[in-house]
Amino acid sequence: MERLAGGAAGATRQLAARAGSTGGQVLGALRTAASATGVNFEVLATKAAMESGFRPTAQASTSSARGLFQFIDQTWLDMVQRHGAEHGLGAEAAAIRPVGGGRLSVADPAERSRILALRDNPELSARLAGEYLKEVSDKLTPVLGRRPDAAELYMGHFLGTGGATQMLRHLGSDPGRAAAEILPAAAAANPSMFKGADGRPLTVAQFADRIRERLNKTYAELGLSPPDGAMTFQPNTPAVMGQEPGLWNSSTPVRTAHAPERAMVSALVEVFSRMGRVTIGQGARGAEEAKPNTGHGSGTALPAAVVAAMRDR
Repeated sequence: MERLAGGAAGATRQLAARAGSTGGQVLGALRTAASATGVNFEVLATKAAMESGFRPTAQASTSSARGLFQFIDQTWLDMVQRHGAEHGLGAEAAAIRPVGGGRLSVADPAERSRILALRDNPELSARLAGEYLKEVSDKLTPVLGRRPDAAELYMGHFLGTGGATQMLRHLGSDPGRAAAEILPAAAAANPSMFKGADGRPLTVAQFADRIRERLNKTYAELGLSPPDGAMTFQPNTPAVMGQEPGLWNSSTPVRTAHAPERAMVSALVEVFSRMGRVTIGQGARGAEEAKPNTGHGSGTALPAAVVAAMRDR
């Protein structure tokens, strides 16, 4: 938790500057996703900064990419289908089916739209981004003969594992070849990453250097230091969305790691749910407001510090 707190402190400035009023919510989402997936908070924060500037509803102008981590439609449906149940999206995962040509969809158009709209939820987006990064690491490990480092992991996220595999293999065998010749579609979609300031095509080695430079620059902007060596992941914390009591009429589940704490929180949730009039005060970490039930009085605010402490359990 000390490492997470340190990373959170380093990223707070950029969150406040880029995300505005949603900064607390995004920071909390990244922190919870880090614990839930075992992917370091700083890694998730850096990826979110690079992909969306910490904007939960960011929409790409040239593709279907959307959300904090810019998942395109098909990648999001794939991740929800395979990992959604682990993070409280069991019904959504079950609704996604192959439709031919390697594509996925949902029979009900309205349900498909709702599932795709979940990319705007920063915690869900961060959780599935963590799962995606772990898959990228697993797939690039045989190519490299070791776990990828932070820049290689980002290359896998940026190009996809297939494109990153090609680039990394050429980096070892033909580093002077033009990177755009290897991945022309990626180069057409991201010309600034494949061309130098003079407009000349970058070589494979130069492209790899640009990936590393861009990553290091983002870490520096967040007040963080890039991790050294191969990336490793921590064990997941058993806190699954949708399988724990809700936070006083909120759709956000309470996150508690131990059985006695869960029992205590569950009892408190039951008490305050029956009261039907509790409103959670906004805290420094972006605790959401729970809408009071109508007809139950004026509402009573719980201390924000208490809410924050319970959310971080």
